[in-house]
Amino acid sequence: MDKQKSYILQIIPDVIALFVITLLMIFAALCLNAPGKYYSEAVTELTTQWQDADSRLYALNALPAGDLVLTHGISGIDAENQRLCLKSVDTFFTVSADGVVIYSYAPEQPQFLGRSYGMYLHMISLPPGTKELTLSVHPIFPDTSATLKEVAIEDAGMYMGDLYQKALPAYSVCLLMFMFGVMMLFMGITTRDLKIGDDLNFFALGTFSILVGLWSVNETYLLQVITQFPALIKFLNYMCLIFIAYLPVSFTASATNHKNTILLKILQCLITANFVLTLVLNASGICDIYYLLPVSQAIIMVAVCMTIYLLIRAIRKKSIKRQFGRTLLFGMGAAVIGVMADLIRYIRNRNDMLGTSAFTRIGVLLFLFVVGIYLIRERNRLTLEHDRAQVMEKMAYSDGLTELKNRIAFNEKEKEIRQNAIACMIIQFDINLLKRVNDVYGHAEGDRHIIAAAHILRDSFAQIGICYRTGGDEFIVVVEQGGQAETEQAIAEMQKMVDNYNENEHPPVPLQIAYGYAAYDPPDGLTEAERLADERMYACKKKMKSDSSTS
Repeated sequence: MDKQKSYILQIIPDVIALFVITLLMIFAALCLNAPGKYYSEAVTELTTQWQDADSRLYALNALPAGDLVLTHGISGIDAENQRLCLKSVDTFFTVSADGVVIYSYAPEQPQFLGRSYGMYLHMISLPPGTKELTLSVHPIFPDTSATLKEVAIEDAGMYMGDLYQKALPAYSVCLLMFMFGVMMLFMGITTRDLKIGDDLNFFALGTFSILVGLWSVNETYLLQVITQFPALIKFLNYMCLIFIAYLPVSFTASATNHKNTILLKILQCLITANFVLTLVLNASGICDIYYLLPVSQAIIMVAVCMTIYLLIRAIRKKSIKRQFGRTLLFGMGAAVIGVMADLIRYIRNRNDMLGTSAFTRIGVLLFLFVVGIYLIRERNRLTLEHDRAQVMEKMAYSDGLTELKNRIAFNEKEKEIRQNAIACMIIQFDINLLKRVNDVYGHAEGDRHIIAAAHILRDSFAQIGICYRTGGDEFIVVVEQGGQAETEQAIAEMQKMVDNYNENEHPPVPLQIAYGYAAYDPPDGLTEAERLADERMYACKKKMKSDSSTS
C-alpha cells in the first residue's frame, strides 16, 4: 500500500504540472492580446459607416436580413501594399473598387456538403488610388443576415499574425484536449490488455476529448486556412457534433456500472437516425444540414439529461465509489454549464464574436482535468493490484526451486485438455539415482541435479510443449505443437544436452533422465495415456540402470 501511495504521489504532480503550464500559457496569450497590442497605426477599420443607396448607415457586424449593396469611401487612406481583410460566415459577396469588381466569393461545393461553407478568411488586394469600395452581400440562407467580421484595411501579414495571436488560447485548449484524448485512448488500450477496471472507460473519455477539440478548433480558422476547403471543415464539424452526445453517456454508464442501460440503446438509435437522415436529406437537397443542426443540439440536451440521471441514480444507490461520484459530479457540472451557455448564446446570437464553443472549451477542460486525474490515479492503483495478483498467481502455480510450472498448474492443464478435447503427447520423466546424490553428497547437490534436469527439459521442449515439475524428481511435458516425430527429436536434443552437462559440469553422479511418452487422442481417456507414458518411463529407467551396471 505504501508503494502504491508513493507511486501515485509521484504521478500526480507531473499531471498537475502539465495542466498548470498549459493554463499559464493560455493566460500569457490572453495578456498579450490586450486591445491594440498588435494593431499598427496603418490599420483602418471598416466595420461601420457603410451606406446603401438611400444613404442609410450600417455596421457590418449588425446587418439586417437579406441582400444588400453597401458603399464606403476610402479617400485619403493609403492602401498601397495593404489589403482589405475580413472574415465571412455563410455569406456570398462581391467587392468592387470604384465600380469595378475586384473580388467575388461564391464557392461551388459538392452537394453532400450542403450549401453552407462555414467560415473563411479573405485578404483582397486593392487597386492603387481606390476611392470607394462597394460590397454586394448575399446571405446563403433566406431570412438570415450576412456575416462579415473584423473588416479592415491593413497589412495581410499583420492581420494573420493578429488572428493567430487571438486564436492562441482557444487553439492551445483544443490541442490540449486532442493530446489528452490520445493519451486516454492509449491508456484504454493498455488497460484492456491488463483486463482491469471495467468502470474506467478511457475510450469514451478519450474520443469525447478529441471530438470536442476538433469541433471547437473550427473557430480558430486554422484548419480553414490550412486546407483551403472551409466547407469540408464545416461538414466535419457538424459530424463531430452529431456523435459527441453519445460519449459522455457511455462513459457515465460505465462509471456507474450501468453498461446495459436502455438509455444507451435509445441514444444510439437517436444518433444513428440523426446521422442517416442528415446525410440523406442534405445530399438530396431536401433539407440543408444548416437547418438540421437543432436536431443535434436537442439530442445533446437529451444526452445531458441522461448523464445527470445516471449519475444521480448511482449516487443514491451507492453503485459508484463516493470519491468517483463527487469527481464526476463536479466535472460534469462544469462541462454541462459550459455546453448550456454556448447553446443559449448560439440560439440568441449565432454571430457572437466569442464564437459558439468558448464556454464549452472551459467547461470540458475542467471536466477532463478532474476526471482525468482520478482515472490516472485509479489506473495506477489497479495496475499495482494486477501486478500483485500476477505475482501471487505465479507463486501459486510455479515451482520455487526450478521455476517450472508445478503440480497445481498441471492439474489445471489436465482439466483444460479434457474440457476442450485437446490432442497432445504426454511425456513422463524421472531423474535416476537422485536418492544416492542426496544421501551421499547432500541435498544441495541433489537440488543442483534437479535444477539442471529442469532447465534441460525446459529448453529441449520449449518449441513444442510445456514442462511441469510434478514431484521431487518427476516431470511431465505436455506437447501440443507436434506429434511423435517432434517429440522424439526433442528427446534426442534432451539426451545431447544431458551429455554436455555431464561432460562440462562433472557432477559427482552423472545426470540421467528416464522418459516415456504416449499419445492422447480424444475421446480416449487422458488417464490411460498418462498411465502408459508412466509405464514406458519406468521401463526406460530400468534399462538405464541395467546398462549402467553392465558398463
